Amino acid sequence: MTAVVAFRTNVFALFLSILSLPALAASQPDPIDYSMWFLSDVRDTPECDLSYVDGRYDFGDAVTNPAISCPDSFAWKVFTQVVQQKFWEDWTSDRQAWPSDPWPRCEPGQTGENCCSELAISNEVWPQHCPVFPGATEGLPRHVLGTPSKAHRVPMAAAAGGAADKLGKWSDVPGNMKAPVIGAVQNELVFRNKAMMDYIFDRQMYHVEGLKAIYGAHLEKLGAYAPYRAKPLNPVQPTSPTEASAFVEFPIQSIMVKVNMMSFENARKLGMDPEDPDNPYIVVNLVPKVDDDTATTPEVELEPQILLAFHVSTKDLPNWFWATFEHVANQGRCDWLGCNDSFGYISTTTLEIGGDGPQSPSGNYQPPHKLMNADGTSVSAFDLARTYVGVDRISPELDALFKATGIATADSVNTSGRPTPGDKAWRSYRLKGSQTNFVDPTGRPTLLGNSVTEAGFVNSASCISCHARAGIDDKGLVPLDIFVDTLSNAGIPKSFNGTPVDAWFYVNGYYGVNGQREAPAVRAVPADFVYGIRNACPMSEMEVGQKWCKNVKSK
Repeated sequence: MTAVVAFRTNVFALFLSILSLPALAASQPDPIDYSMWFLSDVRDTPECDLSYVDGRYDFGDAVTNPAISCPDSFAWKVFTQVVQQKFWEDWTSDRQAWPSDPWPRCEPGQTGENCCSELAISNEVWPQHCPVFPGATEGLPRHVLGTPSKAHRVPMAAAAGGAADKLGKWSDVPGNMKAPVIGAVQNELVFRNKAMMDYIFDRQMYHVEGLKAIYGAHLEKLGAYAPYRAKPLNPVQPTSPTEASAFVEFPIQSIMVKVNMMSFENARKLGMDPEDPDNPYIVVNLVPKVDDDTATTPEVELEPQILLAFHVSTKDLPNWFWATFEHVANQGRCDWLGCNDSFGYISTTTLEIGGDGPQSPSGNYQPPHKLMNADGTSVSAFDLARTYVGVDRISPELDALFKATGIATADSVNTSGRPTPGDKAWRSYRLKGSQTNFVDPTGRPTLLGNSVTEAGFVNSASCISCHARAGIDDKGLVPLDIFVDTLSNAGIPKSFNGTPVDAWFYVNGYYGVNGQREAPAVRAVPADFVYGIRNACPMSEMEVGQKWCKNVKSK
């Protein structure tokens, strides 16, 4: 027995000595290193030179399309932009965009009775009939936290291997299941800016019948004009309430922000410190998630929530621009894919390996933690659910951008529950990555996933590919789910990645030919990557829909 103990002790000592040699990993890449190399591309061209002067963002004289040429710089530009505009307070949440008992837009001459005359500026968070936009109204909307996607719902007790009636302990949850448990406990909210809401209201995309009319108009114009297209409507110009659009095309100024929040109590249970003095969180007072949605906001006490992560999407590109941010102390933040940022934060671990001179390794990429075998010749697996604190430093360029835009300039943390753009805690968030295309130049699918938002299936996540599945069928519903029928190693359904499939939307490449064995058909009209339309309620009775919809019979 003594010899066995001595052997194990010597092996452990060798293991520790191997882990202390970063140069070895640099000179002898292992299979994980080679795999991560395809995810570590430097996305900003060296010609990018972002600055903020006199209220305008400037990417340098050489850059004509910063969303494509400088996606990481552009992501931080959008970060400062949405924080300046206080998206959490002044933008519309899902529940404000899709009322429970919707009315149609008012036709010319109508007085507004049983119809919606305009997008109302209001803090109302559960509107019955017409969508609203808070804007710079007095007070804070009582936003109600939403339930995360079904793929995330893994209780801690189950993940820890305990009985269903036991709470379980965080220390008993294996590394590959910690992200799914966090995903189950966190709550989500999606916010949209005024440009998006004006379009949703004008095109009557806030109710099922309006979506169904878009599908009908699409078929009508296809049958009347093919091979020619209907003349596009200007997305920022108002349309007649009696004429449906044949296509969905949001204005260029459109922005969506999806946030992931967690209560102080749950954060502590899952190994987080919501009052971390070194890496403070943005704190927002919100209505806790309620199981029984009603037509009015429940009069319950607001609860402080910490901001764990958030996605940002903008229509600066035809297929949208995508970026995701996480709190620096999130467990597993850079697991599976690594963290890629060529503008905001510099990976200090990368620079330790190869120096900081010309042709040295770029500081844009932080690889996932990994475990090495005892013999030191190969890598056995990812080392999951650890933090990535202290592996980077803020770049002078981002520091200057924050100061110029008034972001994170305060000396203290705002714990009032009503954040401000100057809150010091904004410096605790990191860009996980940006995305502009379905595949890279070699045809390899691009991936982008957040350890909280896509908890449990990060290694298959692609924001752009997932949202490409958003469409409108002949019933005014979204026919395709977010998830596909393959599973991650945690048993969580994966999301789609790679290029979209034309059969999601169309059958056959022609239209209107009679007597064919397989009739041509339009399965769905693309919804311009906006999955939120699945929250739309019907004006008349339907069998399916969200549980807060008044006219859904199955609730």
